[in-house]
Amino acid sequence: MGDSNKDALQILGQLSREVTPQVESNRELGSDFLTKFLATLVSHAPDSFAITTIHGGSSYENLAVDNEADFDITVSLGREFVSENFDVERDPSGFFILEARQQMRYLDCNNLLDTSKLRAGIFDALRCHIDQVVIPDTTITHEEDLSAVIVQLQETTGLRRKVSIDMVPQIPFRTWGQCPDLLPLQEMPECLQEYIKRTSEKNPCMFFSLGISKAERFPNSDQLFNISFSLLEKNFVNEEIDIRDMVRLVKYIAKKRHWKDNHHFKSFYAKRVALKHYDELKGMEPWDGCQRLLQRLEEQVTNHRVIDGYFVRNQPLREWTYDEAQEFIREIRTVKGMLISDI
Repeated sequence: MGDSNKDALQILGQLSREVTPQVESNRELGSDFLTKFLATLVSHAPDSFAITTIHGGSSYENLAVDNEADFDITVSLGREFVSENFDVERDPSGFFILEARQQMRYLDCNNLLDTSKLRAGIFDALRCHIDQVVIPDTTITHEEDLSAVIVQLQETTGLRRKVSIDMVPQIPFRTWGQCPDLLPLQEMPECLQEYIKRTSEKNPCMFFSLGISKAERFPNSDQLFNISFSLLEKNFVNEEIDIRDMVRLVKYIAKKRHWKDNHHFKSFYAKRVALKHYDELKGMEPWDGCQRLLQRLEEQVTNHRVIDGYFVRNQPLREWTYDEAQEFIREIRTVKGMLISDI
């Protein structure tokens, strides 16, 4: 294991030398866009949502393993769209319903916040301000998906950088106990309790986002919100460097062995498993910790065919069929038996 830990450190060093500088260069272009976008909120039109922006994605967590790192911008809503104006209910689907405590925009006839109406309003506002941004020698286009406005930046001269930014509108919540079925703080590792308390002092500890997967399955999909802990995870990963290195190695393996295409694996699954098992991972050498993280991942897929959302009871992040799970388990076991230099 000693040699593998040295090899793991060499790979992490190589990623820092070869990938991080390009990601940072792309981040400069993204930051230029965001600065000019925020300026339009002041100079061109009133901001009817009083938004603030929060950086996220692998490019802001030092988790990138290739030049196409994620640039996610949480568009945190303000005005009436804040936690104290809602009662939160858990829907049988596992998603969440926000019932307004007062009259406001975008409610349905039952005083429930309507995701489709809110999405239309905030997406229209975002498009209006994006269209006012001008960066010399850069084309700016945008499109929409279920939960984000995706901005594409393409330089036409110079470095010819190409950057994709997901702008994700979300409703901020600061109080942990306000949401049903959250894992009680006292059941978490002490360090996570501290992160949540510290995050909540100045920033939201969780968000409710507008898009849910497979919305067509739910007749009340316009009432349903998903829950996100992206800022909490970002703060944790940025401060816990040893855990970050383990997660980055899992991302490196997943990229090299095509886990996204072959096994529907997303990198934030590794972050969530690392959060859950922080106490045993803390202080381990990078490859030893990566192996332990893979072991815990294998156990979840073996025992339940899911990745546990951890923070919310009965909220799997991913559920595999039996055959998919067996194939992924074999793959994880194969990787665990390899030297990292051979992956």
